[in-house]
Amino acid sequence: MLKIDLGKLKERSDDLATFLEEKLSIKPSMEGDEIILKDEEAKARLKKSSVKTYLKRYLHINDLRRSYRVLVESDELKFVELKVEED
Repeated sequence: MLKIDLGKLKERSDDLATFLEEKLSIKPSMEGDEIILKDEEAKARLKKSSVKTYLKRYLHINDLRRSYRVLVESDELKFVELKVEED
């Protein structure tokens, strides 16, 4: 089971869940500001690295890649907001 902590991106939870469902062929469940992916529903074991890649791809598609990054801690992936330095 993998948890994805959305942090400040919780308003995009439905869009992100739909994106992950298309890519992973798994129906994610929502609990508060977290998305839960269960291994039992997957045909193959979920790899944190592949889920992280899809999350980064989602950020890139929605032009959020410069504002957020994805961190992995045990069985949890987190969106962390980056501090933007102004020139």
